[in-house]
Amino acid sequence: MNADEGTVSVDAEQAADAIGALADADRIAILVALRNGGRQSFVDLQSAAGFEDSGRFNYHLDKLVGRFVTKREDGYELRGAGSKAVDIVTDERFGESPPPEERAVDAACPTCGHQLHARYADENVELTCPDCSTLVHYGYFPPRGRTSRDADSLFEAYGTCLWRDFTLAYRGVCPYCRGRMTTRVEAEPHHHLDYPAVSDCRDCGASIATTIGLRLLTDPAVVSFLADHGTSPDDRPFWEFDFCIDDSDVAVVSEDPFSVSVPIQQGDETLRVVVDENGSVVETTRSVPR
Repeated sequence: MNADEGTVSVDAEQAADAIGALADADRIAILVALRNGGRQSFVDLQSAAGFEDSGRFNYHLDKLVGRFVTKREDGYELRGAGSKAVDIVTDERFGESPPPEERAVDAACPTCGHQLHARYADENVELTCPDCSTLVHYGYFPPRGRTSRDADSLFEAYGTCLWRDFTLAYRGVCPYCRGRMTTRVEAEPHHHLDYPAVSDCRDCGASIATTIGLRLLTDPAVVSFLADHGTSPDDRPFWEFDFCIDDSDVAVVSEDPFSVSVPIQQGDETLRVVVDENGSVVETTRSVPR
């Protein structure tokens, strides 16, 4: 099978050779110097990377040029792959993990109704219920982002990042590799969800499953509805919107073609959003009780 059929194709020898080129502290120093100083001449880069011997510097630089570094007439600069390599290093994924943090959040467990907790540990964020152990959400957040923030701003930043990632996935762009993503609504349980929206990347194989409601936070009708009630997805983390963590009110509208209705309630008014099997909005209606 090829990547278009759902598998990931990797040239293992090429990948090993490229990664092997990074397996040296001197080469990492060159990449970091380029990240910090931008395009630099041979002499300036040698000094910034801490080399006294120009021959040794030239040897290590040569191993990076092409894959991770571009040589231009006026100096050297990072390629995209070089920037990603520095990202991995500065994320501190290879050092000690930051200490765990836990906070109660303004959201109720969709299973038992008790208050949910957000916990950061081992470089991942979990949104769970301490009473019934329901796992509402789980995802990676780099240590670099943790060490520069206190606990409250950590979870706020994480919520912002996830909003961006889910928006990209919903619009067909993989948040990890920027490859092609397709979304479908499944009519079967997924963790605590009955009708999860599942996005799969055709290029790297990544998969993201969430409530359908979470994918609607950038839909114009939803944004307008929330604004009319004095709130915005920009002002609150996604877990403070009930329809983003619970789909118990989602109802099937049609079996063929498959579509479901997602109710979003604010005050006495309800916005019902009908989405098709691909999670695309096909109809919206607003109503108030009589």
